[in-house]
Amino acid sequence: MTANKEPKTEGLWNSSITRVRPFFQNLLNRDASGLSWLTKLVQLAPKNKDLTSKMAMMNCRILDQLMEGSKNGRPKCFEYSVSPSKVFLRWLIEHPERLRVPENYGTKDEEKRENRKCLQGEYGVQRQQEMMKDALNLLNEKGAQGSRKQWWAFEGFTRVDCLLETDEFILGIEGKRTDTVSSIIAWFPQRNQIIRNLEAIKEKAGSKFYAVILMNKDGKDPITDNDFTISLPHYSEQEIAEIKTHYLGAVSWRQACEEVGLIYSALPETIRDVCQSIER
Repeated sequence: MTANKEPKTEGLWNSSITRVRPFFQNLLNRDASGLSWLTKLVQLAPKNKDLTSKMAMMNCRILDQLMEGSKNGRPKCFEYSVSPSKVFLRWLIEHPERLRVPENYGTKDEEKRENRKCLQGEYGVQRQQEMMKDALNLLNEKGAQGSRKQWWAFEGFTRVDCLLETDEFILGIEGKRTDTVSSIIAWFPQRNQIIRNLEAIKEKAGSKFYAVILMNKDGKDPITDNDFTISLPHYSEQEIAEIKTHYLGAVSWRQACEEVGLIYSALPETIRDVCQSIER
C-alpha cells in the first residue's frame, strides 16, 4: 500500500492483516517447522480434548511446501484456497427448492443463467430433471476441484485464514477481531463460515486427522449446535455429531500470545501500523 493512500476506515482492523499474519508469521520466523509451538497452540484449544491430545502426540512438523511463497509473496499457508465439499455441492444440485436465488442468478453469463433457471424449474419439471442429471454428471466428472465458476457450483472455493498441515493432520485457523463469524454463501446464506471451512478441510484431509480452531478478541465461542444443524443439511444427526468433534472452539489472541511466547501488545493495532512498520 502506498504512503499517499489512506486505508478505508472499515478495514483498519482487518483481522487477516493485523492478527492472523503477524501472529503466525512471527512464529514461523522463529521456527518454520512449528515443532516448538504448534503443539502448544493445539493443546490450548478448549473443546474436544480427546482430539487435541491425539494431535499433540503426532508429528507436528509443518510441511515445507506451505512455507513457500505464493503469487502475493506470502507463505502459502495464509488465505489458503480449499475446494468446496463435493457432498454439499451434490446436495445443493439435488435440492434447488432450498436455494436462495441471487440477483441475475449470480452470473452475467447468459448460458449459465439459463441453466440455473432450468434447474429451478422455470421451464418445467422435465427440463429441471434433465438439467439436474446433467449437473450431477458434470460434478462427478470434474469433481469439487474442477467446480470453480461452473454453473452447477452453488458454493465456491473458500479461503482459510491460515492452514497448517503436517504428515498426520491438518489444522485450519479462522481469525477474527472486530468482525464476526458470518456466511458468504449467496445460494445458501444460512451456512456458517466456520462450519463451511471445517467441512472443506474434512474432505481435503482424506485419511488424515483434521480440526479447525477460531481465534478472536475475547475467546468467546459463537458457534452453536443449531449452527451445525443448519449448515449441514446433507448430513445425519450422527454424522453432524462426528463433525462437531473436529471443531476445537475459540481462544483469544491474548491467550494464544501468552501460550506461545509472543507479546500481545506488539501486534499491529491497525493496518496503518503494518504499513508504517514496512516503510521504516
